[in-house]
Amino acid sequence: MRLRIRHKEGITTLSSLQDQSTLLDLLNAIAEEIKVPPHTVECKTGYPPKLLPNEKAASATLASLGLRDGEQIIVSENKDAPPLPKAGIIPTTATPTFAAAEAQAAAPVATASAAPAPSPVTSNPSPQPPSAFGSKPVVSSSPAAPTQVQQPQQSSPYAGMVTTAGGSGNGVRVGELGFLVVREVADDNSCLFNAIAYSLDQSRKNKVHELRRIVAQTIEANPDAYPDVVLGRPRTEYCEWITRENSWGGAIELAIFSEHYKIEIASIDVLTNRIDRFGEGQYDHRAILMYSGIHYDAVALTPGLDIPADCDQTQFDVSAEEILKAGVQLAAKLKKEHKYTDLANFTLKCSICGVGLKGEKDAQQHAQQTYHTSFEEYR
Repeated sequence: MRLRIRHKEGITTLSSLQDQSTLLDLLNAIAEEIKVPPHTVECKTGYPPKLLPNEKAASATLASLGLRDGEQIIVSENKDAPPLPKAGIIPTTATPTFAAAEAQAAAPVATASAAPAPSPVTSNPSPQPPSAFGSKPVVSSSPAAPTQVQQPQQSSPYAGMVTTAGGSGNGVRVGELGFLVVREVADDNSCLFNAIAYSLDQSRKNKVHELRRIVAQTIEANPDAYPDVVLGRPRTEYCEWITRENSWGGAIELAIFSEHYKIEIASIDVLTNRIDRFGEGQYDHRAILMYSGIHYDAVALTPGLDIPADCDQTQFDVSAEEILKAGVQLAAKLKKEHKYTDLANFTLKCSICGVGLKGEKDAQQHAQQTYHTSFEEYR
């Protein structure tokens, strides 16, 4: 299993422990890395962080303590801590030696000026309009798939505000946990799928076609849940369409991924500061996406602005409302920088016939009349 150890000197990744290793093994490994006596090591996990009881659970396995692969552990030194049992101080041949993870290039983080006070978190918002493809929300509170708009000069609505870590104003501070930041994904007509892969299933980061196939298979297997009237077109046609690499996802896909990965997905709308929740009240953990009107990006918690993105946390306990509130503040920053697209009023033209249009309503009507579904924004 891999454990991310956050301490005052930075981040260390321990990768040789097993779920049946003991807390003593963990303390010895951390002590070896940060060069302190094992009995002075204090570990906090979870959200909010809770202290692991060293002296009472030294022989407990990591699995029994609820530690999982990818867990982040916040480490501090308590010089007044009582000594551990002798076995916890004298490493045996079974105690592995650990090396710090090699530094990776820091992924970009969102930068913005001070944000206005966030609007209240809502879970039953008014719906966004359906997309130009004719898709309709699964439920009335869900954002629909965005109109397909090509952006020739920017890879993302956040491109103008993306920077390497370390500048002032980056992300939103979440107490001692770190910073909530936007992790930009490619604007390649698969932004929703890329954001889902980054947040929920990094084994598919370069295989988003597999995520598209999950959607198609789910719709094919559940005709009652996804009838033609919900999809906005015949089911077989929708399943064939969503597997194409240039087809955009929206509310239908987010609902399917929420159920597939057994996690709540909160999509924060930059323009309205509204939160649309998929799988609300059904699961213990939550992932957050940022929606700009025509683009989805992942949202992550990083221990520090100069920490590699490999240390990101993208799934949170649903009780961690401070994370969701920080997401709303982050959206407010993006809105202040106008890093969104107003679907009702933006100007665009059809990439196929060149006709000029205004807003998603015009795009929908044009798509229905001509079957043209590729549009280009211009100002």
